[in-house]
Amino acid sequence: MGSSNRKGYLSECCDLHGSNCLETLMHISIRWLSLERCLTRILQLFGPLTSYFKSLNEKQPRFCRLGETFSNPISEVYLLFYQATLPAFTTLNLLLQREQPSIYLLHAEMVKFIQKLCSKFLKPEVLRTLNVHEYPYKDSSKQLPGAKINVGFTTRATLNRLLSAGDVTTHQADVFQQAAQGFLVQAVEYAIAKLPFREPLLQHAKFVDPKQRSDCDVQDGLYFVSRFPELLPFHGPQEHDQLSEEFLDYQLMDIPMPDPATLDIEGFWGVMSSLK
Repeated sequence: MGSSNRKGYLSECCDLHGSNCLETLMHISIRWLSLERCLTRILQLFGPLTSYFKSLNEKQPRFCRLGETFSNPISEVYLLFYQATLPAFTTLNLLLQREQPSIYLLHAEMVKFIQKLCSKFLKPEVLRTLNVHEYPYKDSSKQLPGAKINVGFTTRATLNRLLSAGDVTTHQADVFQQAAQGFLVQAVEYAIAKLPFREPLLQHAKFVDPKQRSDCDVQDGLYFVSRFPELLPFHGPQEHDQLSEEFLDYQLMDIPMPDPATLDIEGFWGVMSSLK
């Protein structure tokens, strides 16, 4: 069947399901952010695509694999889980790709990322009492039971609906929940291993953000003096005392809090440097 014929047949399947005939999108591996859009588009067309592959008389192995996948109702549940989970990755990815200086945000956002993933499958008391580096995320006794894992509201509702209708079995549901938990555990393991949580520069850079200045102290500023002595030649006791006084002044200043989305941190510190 030619490409134009396939498109026409898919359009008929969309009409049959009362859906708009949207163009299918292709994920490009070097553009990671396209994954969420492509996944959403597949879910928008899930019904028509299911009918399309069921009716298509193609012998090519890839079409046969797609036919088997779309014919299995549990496939939609897996896709919905990924759709519910990907925004956590996308948010951090977008921060890392920002053109504006964002180093002062990185440590807190990386911690939030791990907390967000762990909150989906760890018991709440674990998150309340421990640092992210101490989360026993591999300890099954600290994990939520499968039925309570946060796989997304729509995912859980769809799974329950399919179970009630007899379209998926209890075994399939259990396998899905184990797979979802395994995905989250591996994601946390990879993130903790690869993200620079323990980099002191990121931990001490928070004071650059005026909103976080009250949570910092002069040792954060002195860290940069120690690490970059050529750029910040403030080495004597008197200079350290002066830096401490200026840091306290900065903490006590009445600074209107700008919207974080529009904060020009370079402009802010340009104005600060001009103050006497």
